[in-house]
Amino acid sequence: MSGVTVEDRAGTRWISLDRPECRNALDPDVLAALTAGVDGAVAAGARAIVLIGRSGAFCSGADLRHAVAQGPELLTQVDQRLEEFQGLIRAIVGSPLPTIAAVDGVAYGFGCDLALACDLRVATTRAYFQEGFVRIGLIPDGGGTWMLPRLVGLSKALELALLGEKLEASAAQQLGLVARLVAPEDLDATAEAVAAKLAAGPPIAIGHIKRLVRSGLAKDFGTAFADEGRAQGECLRSEDCIEGIAAFFQKRAPEYKGR
Repeated sequence: MSGVTVEDRAGTRWISLDRPECRNALDPDVLAALTAGVDGAVAAGARAIVLIGRSGAFCSGADLRHAVAQGPELLTQVDQRLEEFQGLIRAIVGSPLPTIAAVDGVAYGFGCDLALACDLRVATTRAYFQEGFVRIGLIPDGGGTWMLPRLVGLSKALELALLGEKLEASAAQQLGLVARLVAPEDLDATAEAVAAKLAAGPPIAIGHIKRLVRSGLAKDFGTAFADEGRAQGECLRSEDCIEGIAAFFQKRAPEYKGR
C-alpha cells in the first residue's frame, strides 16, 4: 500500500496522501503513485488537480527511515532516486491542468518543494513551510532553488533555504505564497471551491496561462510577447472563446468544452 488515493469527481482529480505514521513522507512507491496520479489526470477527463495531505500533515519530505534501511546500497542509487523525486515535480509543473496544493500541517523539505511546484496553495492556519534540507547537509532538490526566488524574492528565498527555518502559513500568505488561508476544518471545502472554479473555466486558455506565466520567467520580453500572441490566436479561434462571448452577452454561465 502506497498511502496514495486518487479520486475523480466533478472535473477535479483529488490525489490524497495519507501515511500518518510518518507524516506523509515519500518513498519510491509513494512517489510512483503520486506521479501516476498526476500523469493520468488528463486522460481521466479532469480539468484541475488537488494534491492534499491527510491526518494533519501535507508532506514531511523524503522518508528517511526507508532511506536509512537501504544502507550503503542507497549510495549506488542516488541518481535513480533523485530522478524519481524530480519526476514528480516535472509531472506537476508540466501538466496542462492547474494544480492546487491543499496544505495542512507540515510541508517540510521536499514536501515544501512539492507544495511550491503546484500553481496555487490553499493552507490552514496551522500549516507551515520549511526548506529544512540544509539541516542535514543537503540543498532543496524539488525545484526549490528555482521556485523560491521567483515566488518570494531573492532575499527571502536565501533566508528560507540557508537557515532552514519555519515559514508559518500566515507569513506565507503575506508573501503571496498562499492563495487562501483557512481553518483546518475548511480546507477541503475551500480547495474544492477553487478547483471547481478552475474546472469550469476554459481549458485551452487556462493551459496557456499556466505555460506562458511559467515559461515567461526564463524569456526576454520579445520572445514572451510573441508566444503570448500565438497562444491568444489559438484561443480566439477556439469554440470556447465563441461560447464565452455568447454567454457574456446572454448573461449566463459559459459551458466550456476545451475545443
